[in-house]
Amino acid sequence: MIGKAPLKCCGNCDSHNMYVYPTKMFCSTRYAQNKDPIVDTLGYCEDWNQVSQECYCVRDALKAKSQNQNLTGER
Repeated sequence: MIGKAPLKCCGNCDSHNMYVYPTKMFCSTRYAQNKDPIVDTLGYCEDWNQVSQECYCVRDALKAKSQNQNLTGER
């Protein structure tokens, strides 16, 4: 059985470490490049490197984003 590819986002990058669960990540690659290492879980950059298994933080970040949009009336 072949599953779908993980969503392209920081939460599915091999450089991610949780910072503020589930919405913010600490990116070790950006830190090594002297860039701001705190990034959104659902964002990504040119250094994105896919992991083999989707992280739970992505599911929870999507859920938090959906709940926030429902509270603010955004679409």
